[in-house]
Amino acid sequence: MKLRAYLGDEERAVEVRPAPRGYVVAIDGVETEVDAAVVEPDTYSLLVDGRSYDVSVHDEGRDGYVVRRGGFARRLRIVNPLAATAGARAVPEGPVPALAVMAGRVVKLLVAPGDEVREGQPLLVLEAMKMENDILAPKAGPVREILVAAGQAVESGEKLAIVG
Repeated sequence: MKLRAYLGDEERAVEVRPAPRGYVVAIDGVETEVDAAVVEPDTYSLLVDGRSYDVSVHDEGRDGYVVRRGGFARRLRIVNPLAATAGARAVPEGPVPALAVMAGRVVKLLVAPGDEVREGQPLLVLEAMKMENDILAPKAGPVREILVAAGQAVESGEKLAIVG
């Protein structure tokens, strides 16, 4: 998966791909092998080049995250890999699908058809590359349809739910 990350005003090109022991993370072309395990929701144990780190990641919505390690916290913004242009952030009219950003397995459904959700609210949890990822509502409105079930394998770009 390719995306752009921002730490303050500094932009970084990031690519994540599976590897035999976890995955390879390339930041501005510099590759690092990373293995990760979910310790509890929003908390991860990382093994990076043989060194162990415990980090927590808090989703602030609208592509924003706070990453904490020890007593240090950093704000990070990750641009949605499916939003190819700035115009893609505009709220579309009518029902909108929530898509899988990568192949994985649905771990848990967090909403049901008929529930009202806000933009950026988690709809379901998708496990991919040993990490649990919240799939967020693309807009505010009613959940019209859930197209997957817990335990189901999905492909990148697959429609998971319809909101709006």
